[in-house]
Amino acid sequence: MNEHIRKYAEYLETRKNFSQNTSSAYIRDLTSFNTYIEECYKKELTEVTKTMILTYVLDMQKKSKNASTVSRSLSSIKSFYKYLESQRLVEKNPSTGIQAPRIEKKMPQFLTVEEIEKLLDMPDIDTVKGCRDKAMLELLYSTGIKVSELLNLKISSYSRFTDSLRIVKTKNSRHVPVGETAKKHLEAYLEGHRQSLNPEEGEDAIFLNVNGKSMSRQGFWKIIKSYAKSANIEKDITPQIIRNSFVVHLLQNGADIGTLNSLFGQNNISMIQSYLKSKQNKTFEIYKRTHPRS
Repeated sequence: MNEHIRKYAEYLETRKNFSQNTSSAYIRDLTSFNTYIEECYKKELTEVTKTMILTYVLDMQKKSKNASTVSRSLSSIKSFYKYLESQRLVEKNPSTGIQAPRIEKKMPQFLTVEEIEKLLDMPDIDTVKGCRDKAMLELLYSTGIKVSELLNLKISSYSRFTDSLRIVKTKNSRHVPVGETAKKHLEAYLEGHRQSLNPEEGEDAIFLNVNGKSMSRQGFWKIIKSYAKSANIEKDITPQIIRNSFVVHLLQNGADIGTLNSLFGQNNISMIQSYLKSKQNKTFEIYKRTHPRS
């Protein structure tokens, strides 16, 4: 790894308190950028000019990279050069003034209530793995938490007295309610099946793999894909789509945005706004098509 990128990675994790996933995404973007600069210009990262960054952006677009990918890569580059400038490793930030391509906001994908029910009915709760999987899926849909938050849950995260989860982040924490169905399956797993997975000594993660260790993102991904296939759901099911479904179904049943934002655990509500805007656009289309004076 390039020495400047390596030191930047350390900076992100120690000074900026970025999660490992976020840091890894930044480093991947910068490694690709560094490879391009070395191959095309035979220059060091500290010798990069604005023109070089612009040609890299154009190169990504020529390779049919979508606007979201290009924008994220440029954001990583901008952040990196801001860091280099603060460390006085470059005299001037070469990325200043470069605009990211406009990202067209799309309607977020989500499952219908019927599709969610089909997916959640797939695990065989009479087996250890099925009971665990049922608890994970029900909890994900019931709370709207991120998959990383789900897999980071500890035994102490769940309160039987308040029927809630305490979600801990780097700088703060929040409590989210757990619905009756999710509560029933979570407690069934904790009381009857978690111990059957032979947790390693000191392992306090709620959800374990067959080796008694904390469930990984990759492991959960395989599980959800398998159940989606068994349920004959044609959509590309991801944990994020289940999370989107949590929000959309609450909105459809009259939940207010303030409550959703609190449950969703994020300050920006772009996903919620995208859904509402799409719904409004559909309403306008129907109005124009059906009103006699439209």
